[in-house]
Amino acid sequence: MIRASIDIGSNSVLLLVAECNVKEKRIEKEVLNLSYVTSLGKDLDKTKLFRQDSMDATFEALATYKKELLIIGYRPEDVLVTATEASRVATNAREFYERVKLQLGFSVQLISAEDEAFYTALGVTTGLSNTGESVVIMDMGGASTELIRLEFSPFKILSTISLPVGSVRATDWKKEGFFSAKMEEILSVDLSAYRTDKLLCVAGSMTSLASMYSGHREYSDKLIDGLKIDFSTFKDFSYDLQSTSIDNLLLLFPFLGKRAPMLAGASEVAIMIGEKIGAKTLEISTRGLRYGTLIQGEFDG
Repeated sequence: MIRASIDIGSNSVLLLVAECNVKEKRIEKEVLNLSYVTSLGKDLDKTKLFRQDSMDATFEALATYKKELLIIGYRPEDVLVTATEASRVATNAREFYERVKLQLGFSVQLISAEDEAFYTALGVTTGLSNTGESVVIMDMGGASTELIRLEFSPFKILSTISLPVGSVRATDWKKEGFFSAKMEEILSVDLSAYRTDKLLCVAGSMTSLASMYSGHREYSDKLIDGLKIDFSTFKDFSYDLQSTSIDNLLLLFPFLGKRAPMLAGASEVAIMIGEKIGAKTLEISTRGLRYGTLIQGEFDG
């Protein structure tokens, strides 16, 4: 059967439509896989509000998705739509999503950090080879980063933690001069449960960084899914990224678009977390939350 899911994150809005094997909880074929960067979490720590321009961009992305869904005969009211950290913080989120439902027909489910970890981990497993070993996932969004240790077979979340930093927050903090202080505070928590040699990285910032690291001028999931990156060389790559202008990034990597300003901050967050938990290798997965909700087919949280 065909299912559709939308992930409204702190930086991007993602649509996935796919044919699913419901019994085996497996994705057979992707029909649509689209992404828009809308920066919904921008300036959120200062105002606790969604900015109007970010809401407009998010609404436009959702309106575009509605058109695409109607073309293939899929009703907006049947789409599994989630909203995450930015929507947990913004005091005008409820009002915004009421407008979305009224005008576009999408019912947005605000999920907890625990549910976000569950669906992300479930989605990632759809692209992993069968293994009995536990794995650690880093899911970096715009406003939060989830660390998840899970057992693959049988599927089980062993532990999870949500760190209140992501690519958008990190970029805002760097501009205001208190990134280091914020990160020191955030990383003062005990992360010993997530120590690992191999860190499995998901979500837009890390997949974009992986594509840049590989020298791709065009983005393709197929080219980076499963890519393994030596952590020490990623640190060198990040160091060079800090001194590269946004204009130059867009010249070298045109696919980045609106995501370009957030990637220097994202790479620093990845390095600081990786160092904290002892990572030696980063492995990229292009799957995540929207895959998990699509496979699950319903909200349990």
